[in-house]
Amino acid sequence: GIDASMKNELLDLYKVLSPFNEVPEVLKVLKEKNYKLGILSNGTPSLLNELVKSNDLDNIFDDIFSIEEVGIYKPDSKVYDMPITKYKIQKNEVAFLSANTWDVSGGGNYGYNSIWVNRNNNIFDNLDYKPKLEIKNLKDLLPNINSN
Repeated sequence: GIDASMKNELLDLYKVLSPFNEVPEVLKVLKEKNYKLGILSNGTPSLLNELVKSNDLDNIFDDIFSIEEVGIYKPDSKVYDMPITKYKIQKNEVAFLSANTWDVSGGGNYGYNSIWVNRNNNIFDNLDYKPKLEIKNLKDLLPNINSN
């Protein structure tokens, strides 16, 4: 079976990616603007690939980064290092979206521009980081990115 933290992670990823009809459309716009799009997850590569395929997003993402590559869970900085190392970029060049407040905090404290996807008007947990941007859905992201 899948352990509880893995199950939660996948449910969260599912919540971010799947039932919302704006997602493919927004990701396509970002792709057309030549942004690199990746998933950074505690999930296993096979489950993540399955999720991406089943949502017809397999031609959208440039990379799926799984913690299996580094053998440690988020919010460990080794996980957040993966895209930085691969793309040879600065931490502040990453827009990091999550529906999880602990992950938004982890990414933000690491140095990413963390964005909280708050679809249900939740209260941000009292953590040591507050996101610079909170959006209700992915469409809200578009006015906030620099157009190329």
